[in-house]
Amino acid sequence: MATMARRRAILPLFITVALAGVPAIALAGTEDDLAAAEAGTEAFADHAAAEAAGYGLPPEGPLHECIASDDDTGAMGLHYINGDLVGDTVLDAAAPEALVYEPAADGSLELVALEYVVFAEAWDAENDMAPMLFGEMFMLVDEPNRYELPAFYALHAWIWKDNPSGTFASFNPDVTCDSAMPDTAVSPPGPAFPTGFLVGFAALVAAITTIGLVRRRA
Repeated sequence: MATMARRRAILPLFITVALAGVPAIALAGTEDDLAAAEAGTEAFADHAAAEAAGYGLPPEGPLHECIASDDDTGAMGLHYINGDLVGDTVLDAAAPEALVYEPAADGSLELVALEYVVFAEAWDAENDMAPMLFGEMFMLVDEPNRYELPAFYALHAWIWKDNPSGTFASFNPDVTCDSAMPDTAVSPPGPAFPTGFLVGFAALVAAITTIGLVRRRA
């Protein structure tokens, strides 16, 4: 009986200690993922290196343009997409589906963020909840949308430029598209109609295929 009493007395303490360690473990995992993201993309500060690794700007459509918010909350920038990574359901902190660059006044591009993307239909067919990375749940972008894409989950990680709105916010108030080249200048978001969706999606598929082919030939 004494042994049982001691076990009952110790159990609450054990549970308290175990639960107290959960946030620390989760935080450690998040920090490890962020470190992996930094290590895996550091070289892409040079967008030529990113292109050599299979990232590229879609040749046309909304994702060819510098993306800004429609409510004065800032901008994202230019999205360089990796054709070998888009379309599957694999999420790897060190290998984002897209690199986000801010155009500078001198014509150069500054790496500011990473974006992780997975199409909703493919993800939902294999999973019961939205994807998560860095301890953050992805945002669902339903269709129709300004990007003229099928519904997708997305998460930005502003690890290369501080974001006052938060590391994982979609837009950054300190990022601007004012210096975008004329052919990539931001256009105001508008409703996505079926025709536009089909044209835009076809352009994206063509761009992804081209990027993938170029990488394989390299």
